[in-house]
Amino acid sequence: MIHNPFKVGELVAGDPFCNRTKEINRIRNAFLDSQNIILISPRRWGKSSLVQEVIRLVDKNAIIITIDCFGITSSEQFLESYLTELLKASTTLYSKTADMVKKFASSISPYISYSYGPNEEIKFGINIPSKEFDPVVILSMASKIGKDKKLPVVVCVDEFQKISEWKDGEAFLEQLRSVWQRHTNVCYCLYGSKRHLMNKLFNDSSKPFFRFGENIFLERIPTPEWISFIQKQFTRTNKKVSKEVAQQIVELVQGHSYYVQYLSRLCWANTPHELTEAMLMESYEEYLNDHLAMFRKQTEGLTAYQVNYVKAVINQEKQFTSTHVLNTYKLGSPGNIKRIETSLQDSEIIDLFTGSVIFTEPFFETLFRRHFMRHS
Repeated sequence: MIHNPFKVGELVAGDPFCNRTKEINRIRNAFLDSQNIILISPRRWGKSSLVQEVIRLVDKNAIIITIDCFGITSSEQFLESYLTELLKASTTLYSKTADMVKKFASSISPYISYSYGPNEEIKFGINIPSKEFDPVVILSMASKIGKDKKLPVVVCVDEFQKISEWKDGEAFLEQLRSVWQRHTNVCYCLYGSKRHLMNKLFNDSSKPFFRFGENIFLERIPTPEWISFIQKQFTRTNKKVSKEVAQQIVELVQGHSYYVQYLSRLCWANTPHELTEAMLMESYEEYLNDHLAMFRKQTEGLTAYQVNYVKAVINQEKQFTSTHVLNTYKLGSPGNIKRIETSLQDSEIIDLFTGSVIFTEPFFETLFRRHFMRHS
């Protein structure tokens, strides 16, 4: 049975992964050189898959630790997750994990238990009393293990900006920086999806992580690369798509990585032999319908000011504080524009990172026109 070659909603590597050759080489070199790296892009542009692809390439030449801050709400939870992932990554290097903990973190060794899961993987139980919970001990282990094994260590932290939202977030960021900046044999790869928050964390001189490492601002994958990728995936699964129709797929979703894969997946499923333009448009309507509930959730709480601002953006207005635009779209005072933009950005409806207004989801404008501008 031939499976659909396009993947959505999961990390992709290998065949389902599209290009990013330049970024892969740069991140791979950073991993092996122990160079800290900051990866910033909008949500679902493929950051996590990009990191996963590099991990796949260097896995046997480094100790890799991955942590996702989504769902973590405190420094204690982060440290427990960090320690667990570090122990998992190290079990392939040490036959006696308990001896490793005693060697590099003797103060917490009595509070870690070990057991075997159904597939003989080691499971860890961590129950460290608060009086014995020294973050520096845990945060220093990766560097010590790397030096002992003479291997580079890579610590990947996804949704890093979430830390600033915790009750103790700012203090914990300061502690992380004070410990991590001393680790010359560890690459800290930090990435997140809220560009304005990530940019503030790493490029604001008042923040602890100011200039912590190389900044990579992930750009859209060029359309020609997407076209080649789509045609290749169709061909290797015994189906056809012309260059022109493949280009339409990319353009309909504005080259957004997640949605190129999403729409391509629908198109492939709806194609018996060769994808036609009619099949593409049928698939596009299916894609819009799939995201209608998400769109409604995004827009159900919008104020009149916010709705009118979005209308102005769609109508390609640029001078939002001009008297003409303020009056035409009933946007209130010039000072109100900043409040509208901030609220829409915090709601992840728009992105202002580049200095211009961009909708974060490529389906948003089409559905907004259909539901809010039918009589315009």
